Amino acid sequence: MEKPKILCYGMKEVPSGLAAVAKKLGAVCRAVPEEEYGMPVAASAAGLPAMKKPEGSISEPFLVFVSFPEGALDLCLAAMRKNGVLPGVLKSVLTQYNAVWTPVRLCAELCRERAMAVG
Repeated sequence: MEKPKILCYGMKEVPSGLAAVAKKLGAVCRAVPEEEYGMPVAASAAGLPAMKKPEGSISEPFLVFVSFPEGALDLCLAAMRKNGVLPGVLKSVLTQYNAVWTPVRLCAELCRERAMAVG
C-alpha cells in the first residue's frame, strides 16, 4: 500500500505543525513547487517531474490528502484541529475525478464549493 501523503499547495515549505501531525500518522508532507502547477494533481502525488508550465495561479493555499487508509484521514483532521494546524485552509482528498485536474482548477473548485456552502 502506498504511504499516505499530504500535498501542500501555495506554501513555500511544509508548516512544522502539519509535518508533526503527519509524522505521527506515518504520512509524508510535501510543499509542491509552483513549477508543478501545470500538471495534474495525481502527477505531483506520484512525484513525476514538471513537464508543462502552469496556466494561471492558485488563489490561496490548500492541502490534498493522498492514499489515506480508512479512518486515518479523520484522525489526521482531528489532530490538525486539536493542534490548531492550518485552520481555515482549503482541503481536498485526491479522487478519480480531481486526479486529472491541475492545482489551479482544483483550487478554483474548492473556492467555489466553499462560497456555495457559506452562502
